[in-house]
Amino acid sequence: MNNWINQHVQTIKLVLGRMQNNAVSTFMISLVIAVALSVPGLFYLGVDHLSKFTNHMQDETQISLFLKLDADKDAVQEVEALLKKNKSIKDFHLVNKENAWQTLKNKASAANETDSKVVDLEENPLPDAFFIQAKSTEPDALETLKQELQNIPSVEHVRLNTEWAKRLSALLTLGKKIIFFITTLLAFALLVIIGNTIRMQILTQKEEVIVSKLIGATNSFIRIPFLYAGIIYGLFGGVLATIMLMLAVMAFNLSVQALSTLYSSDFSLPIINSDLFIGIISFAIFIGWLGSSLAVSRSIASIKID
Repeated sequence: MNNWINQHVQTIKLVLGRMQNNAVSTFMISLVIAVALSVPGLFYLGVDHLSKFTNHMQDETQISLFLKLDADKDAVQEVEALLKKNKSIKDFHLVNKENAWQTLKNKASAANETDSKVVDLEENPLPDAFFIQAKSTEPDALETLKQELQNIPSVEHVRLNTEWAKRLSALLTLGKKIIFFITTLLAFALLVIIGNTIRMQILTQKEEVIVSKLIGATNSFIRIPFLYAGIIYGLFGGVLATIMLMLAVMAFNLSVQALSTLYSSDFSLPIINSDLFIGIISFAIFIGWLGSSLAVSRSIASIKID
């Protein structure tokens, strides 16, 4: 076991030494990988934070439930009990018709609307109303909840505006599809780039490969340094991509700082997104391994001993 570990450690040191001797080309390859991964990373940050922003917009997803004008206190209590049992409702509050009527008259008086029809009314035309905050902002879930509330016997009308939620949901879905499409294209491009890089390294070290075969080394043994090279290229590129994303987020936060101040907001994106960064580095390592594996398998098999 110790010999196996020592063998791989020595191989990694050998690969790192070769990369150090070709630092410029190593950096350029890592930079290409980093730029390719940063593009979908930026898209992901935008879609992810737009999605999280919808969670802060739940106050806008308010359902207005109006009872019938002849609904008595027992009916109001019955509706309130049903709302408390509904697991799709996050919060709600009641505005009874007396308070609503008094508020309306006070507003009319404050506005000096002496000729307003509100002043001429002798009876309260307003119903009891519940204002409900749903747990979900998904359009389908909101529509389902609306239908449930509309079926309550004492309810006259339920009002819900889900158009903004539908548009935002469609936008987020489109954004996720764009991310997947871009990531797929760039992944194929990286496979080609890493594969060609490893293939060129094999050609420059062809004599070493031939000597290794002459002394009895198997193709699997010869492949190991080149596989590590692809993995390390991916690792360097992934780390560099995370650094570029952090710098992009910092630049964005500085740009919106003045705008946020004008609106009395402290909106900013978190500089470190651990899930995204781990995903990018892991994906880069996988692409590096896969690209080098495909290139090594074909190139080494094509080298014949005369």
